[in-house]
Amino acid sequence: MTPKQRQLLSFIERYAAACDGVLPSYDEMRAGVGLRSKSGIGRLLDALVERGHIRRLANRARGIELTAAPADLHLSALTQARVRALAERAGTSPNAFLSAVLDAHGDRP
Repeated sequence: MTPKQRQLLSFIERYAAACDGVLPSYDEMRAGVGLRSKSGIGRLLDALVERGHIRRLANRARGIELTAAPADLHLSALTQARVRALAERAGTSPNAFLSAVLDAHGDRP
C-alpha cells in the first residue's frame, strides 16, 4: 500500500468515526489528503477496492463502504489494544497499520 493510499484509508476511517458512520465525499477526501483533483481520489479508491479495504456502492451519494476491519477479527482485547497503541504511535489508524505490516512482510493474498 502506498503512503497516499494509507493516508486516504486513514482519513476515511477517522471521518466515518467522527461522523457516526457517514463517509466523506470525493471533495472532502480530496481536501483531506491534499490532492488537487477528484480523479486522483478515484485512482486511490480503485486501489483500496483491489486490496479489499473498501467496496463501491453503485448509484449512491458517498458511494463507498468500509469492509470488515481487522478489529472485527477475533483478536484478544490485549492484542487489539497493542495494535491500537502501535497505530497511534505510527500516526495512523489500526486498519492502515495492520495493512502496512502485512505489506511489509509480504503476507497479502
